[in-house]
Amino acid sequence: MIWAALIVAAAAFYGLVGWRIFRKLMATLREAEGAVSRLGLSVPAAAVPLTGTSEQELGIFDDPTRAKARYEEGKEARKARRREHRVARRLANGQPRALRDFPDL
Repeated sequence: MIWAALIVAAAAFYGLVGWRIFRKLMATLREAEGAVSRLGLSVPAAAVPLTGTSEQELGIFDDPTRAKARYEEGKEARKARRREHRVARRLANGQPRALRDFPDL
């Protein structure tokens, strides 16, 4: 009989502690919501794709030859951007250009 009373008392104690933690958590969340609304912050609705297209195709459904060609084009474009940035930086610092910075050589 005593064990049953102890188990019931322990369950009641844990229930009370759980209820108080829940109420404090909800009060904290209400306070955080109020703070966000006072600051006027908003969550962006959706991420804008970097390529500028509204719909992007998943690479797993793409033709492998087209994917490889697109990768090679992007690789060349990145290489050209790095070269332009390097040339601009060297010109700004008064440094000579390297032979690899001349694309027609």
